Amino acid sequence: MRTITKSITILFGLSAFGLSSYLLYLLLKKDNDDELYNNYVTTSKFKTMEIKIPKDVVRSLIGRNGTNIKQLQEQSNTRIHFKEKENSSDKICVIKGSVDCCNIAFHLIQDFIANQPILESDDLWVPSGFIKQIIGRGGTKINEIRSLSGAKLTVVNDEKGLNSQRITIKGTREQINVARSLVEEVVEQCQNSQQIIEESLAKREPRHPTKSPEMVKKIESPKCERMSPIPGQQDSQFEVYVSAMESPSKFWLQIVGPKATQLDCLVDEMTEYYGKPENRSQHTLDDVNEGDLVAAIFKYDNKWYRAEVLSTSFNSEEKMALLYYVDYGDTDTVACKDLYELRTDLLRLHFQAIESFLARVEPVGESWTEEAIDKFEELAQVAQWKKLSARINGYAVKEKTRARREGSPVPGIDLYNVSNNEDIDIAEELVKEGHAVFKRGCELRSNSRTTSTSNLSVRSGSS
Repeated sequence: MRTITKSITILFGLSAFGLSSYLLYLLLKKDNDDELYNNYVTTSKFKTMEIKIPKDVVRSLIGRNGTNIKQLQEQSNTRIHFKEKENSSDKICVIKGSVDCCNIAFHLIQDFIANQPILESDDLWVPSGFIKQIIGRGGTKINEIRSLSGAKLTVVNDEKGLNSQRITIKGTREQINVARSLVEEVVEQCQNSQQIIEESLAKREPRHPTKSPEMVKKIESPKCERMSPIPGQQDSQFEVYVSAMESPSKFWLQIVGPKATQLDCLVDEMTEYYGKPENRSQHTLDDVNEGDLVAAIFKYDNKWYRAEVLSTSFNSEEKMALLYYVDYGDTDTVACKDLYELRTDLLRLHFQAIESFLARVEPVGESWTEEAIDKFEELAQVAQWKKLSARINGYAVKEKTRARREGSPVPGIDLYNVSNNEDIDIAEELVKEGHAVFKRGCELRSNSRTTSTSNLSVRSGSS
């Protein structure tokens, strides 16, 4: 009996354990089914959305260091990136997230695009000579204008041979107006400076050097300004003075501009300083030799100038020096006792005489006649400080003539007398009057008036 009772107890115990286990199984199965269902529902709501975005808006949408796009992702609980679309001005914005979140991101992006300012583009034409000031050293000035205005400025270099240059300005209307105002302010400052220069140069008095060929035939610039056109503007014209001449094949120019004014100030400084006997006594020279740089008076105007000694000789009474006035190109013979040491600070300005030749023409015979030389002097208004229009038309190689000085390219120049509002091509005029002939292939050349004082890159160098 005891054995039967024990068996029944074990049987009921096993049944209760089995029932409990079965109930636990059903509970766990329900939990797993619910999790699978929830995962299915969540997966079915996940979405990828693509939107076309104009490329010029993408940068603003992303923001500096991605700040805008990060904020947008946080607001919408989405992930956003961009991909290129071939042959399109748009980019593809890819949004990933739930359906609701993607819709939120979509509307946020649409609102951002709708609130973007309208971008426009304007062209501003400025004198070519002022472009350098608008750009500034290393682009500092134009970058400043871009920063202050928020507009994008581009200097266009595809217009050649013009006296003005185009600047393209892109941005909102307000940004364009600010940038235009800043550029016009620079142009106004340049114009005021140019007016001051012209008023100063207008005070120059005529300079009348000797025309003796024997005095000038050995002239070579020891160190001078050298010129070349602005890159991309080979036909640019600029204003010059013809300061001295030997013939149409050899004459000297000064560029009309700030350095001409600096030269006038330097001459005034030298004249005042060396005009005093007590100052000259501090700069006497024990000896004068070829190649020396000296301070010398020019007997035709009694002013003091910088000069180089070309050669020395003796007459019956004293030692004489043939001088080359390095800022003008003319020569004179002066007694060595009247020459003085040149103060080193007076060399701060590079020598301004630029040796040149009249392009396209040559003498009728083997050399230029006196009549041709006189006519060229008249047309070029030599040393009268009358502005001529010029442009570079090739170069010739200057041979080495002195041991201490190397040869350098000599610019061929087309010269135009633009007085009385009439353009006179000096080369053509010499040909018309029988003083010259055109070189082969050089007959035709435009002589339109497109002068610009600064359409020239002036660089310093040694000849």
